[in-house]
Amino acid sequence: MGRNYDQIRKQLAVNIRALRSQKGLSQEALALTADLDRTYISQIERGVGNPSLLVLCKLAAILETDVTELMSED
Repeated sequence: MGRNYDQIRKQLAVNIRALRSQKGLSQEALALTADLDRTYISQIERGVGNPSLLVLCKLAAILETDVTELMSED
Protein backbone atom coordinates (compact mmCIF):
# COMPACT_ATOMS: atom_id res chain seq x y z
CA MET A 1 0.00 0.00 0.00
CA GLY A 2 1.19 3.55 -0.72
CA ARG A 3 1.02 6.49 1.62
CA ASN A 4 -0.92 6.06 4.81
CA TYR A 5 -3.96 8.09 5.83
CA ASP A 6 -2.03 10.54 8.02
CA GLN A 7 0.44 11.33 5.24
CA ILE A 8 -2.37 11.99 2.78
CA ARG A 9 -4.24 14.16 5.28
CA LYS A 10 -1.09 16.20 6.01
CA GLN A 11 -0.35 16.65 2.29
CA LEU A 12 -3.96 17.69 1.71
CA ALA A 13 -3.57 20.31 4.45
CA VAL A 14 -0.38 21.71 2.92
CA ASN A 15 -1.84 21.80 -0.59
CA ILE A 16 -5.13 23.45 0.36
CA ARG A 17 -3.35 26.10 2.42
CA ALA A 18 -0.89 26.81 -0.41
CA LEU A 19 -3.56 27.01 -3.11
CA ARG A 20 -5.79 29.20 -0.95
CA SER A 21 -2.90 31.57 -0.32
CA GLN A 22 -1.97 31.66 -4.02
CA LYS A 23 -5.55 32.67 -4.82
CA GLY A 24 -5.40 35.41 -2.19
CA LEU A 25 -8.28 33.90 -0.24
CA SER A 26 -8.65 33.99 3.52
CA GLN A 27 -9.97 30.94 5.33
CA GLU A 28 -13.17 32.90 5.86
CA ALA A 29 -13.57 33.67 2.12
CA LEU A 30 -12.92 30.05 1.15
CA ALA A 31 -15.36 28.83 3.77
CA LEU A 32 -18.10 31.23 2.67
CA THR A 33 -17.69 30.30 -0.98
CA ALA A 34 -17.78 26.58 -0.15
CA ASP A 35 -20.71 27.03 2.28
CA LEU A 36 -18.59 25.69 5.15
CA ASP A 37 -17.57 27.00 8.55
CA ARG A 38 -14.23 28.80 8.80
CA THR A 39 -13.21 26.59 11.70
CA TYR A 40 -13.71 23.52 9.50
CA ILE A 41 -11.36 24.99 6.88
CA SER A 42 -8.88 25.61 9.69
CA GLN A 43 -9.18 21.98 10.82
CA ILE A 44 -8.57 20.73 7.27
CA GLU A 45 -5.54 23.01 6.88
CA ARG A 46 -4.11 21.78 10.18
CA GLY A 47 -4.56 18.16 9.12
CA VAL A 48 -7.08 17.35 11.82
CA GLY A 49 -10.27 17.65 9.76
CA ASN A 50 -11.60 14.71 7.77
CA PRO A 51 -13.31 16.26 4.73
CA SER A 52 -15.83 14.27 2.73
CA LEU A 53 -15.51 13.75 -1.00
CA LEU A 54 -18.20 16.40 -1.51
CA VAL A 55 -16.18 18.94 0.49
CA LEU A 56 -13.01 18.06 -1.42
CA CYS A 57 -14.85 18.54 -4.72
CA LYS A 58 -16.16 21.94 -3.59
CA LEU A 59 -12.72 23.09 -2.47
CA ALA A 60 -11.05 21.82 -5.64
CA ALA A 61 -13.54 23.72 -7.80
CA ILE A 62 -13.06 26.95 -5.86
CA LEU A 63 -9.28 26.57 -5.93
CA GLU A 64 -9.44 25.76 -9.67
CA THR A 65 -7.84 22.32 -9.41
CA ASP A 66 -9.01 18.75 -9.05
CA VAL A 67 -9.26 16.45 -6.07
CA THR A 68 -6.24 14.37 -7.06
CA GLU A 69 -4.09 17.51 -7.15
CA LEU A 70 -5.25 18.42 -3.66
CA MET A 71 -3.65 15.20 -2.41
CA SER A 72 -0.61 15.23 -4.70
CA GLU A 73 2.89 15.29 -3.24
CA ASP A 74 4.20 17.54 -6.02
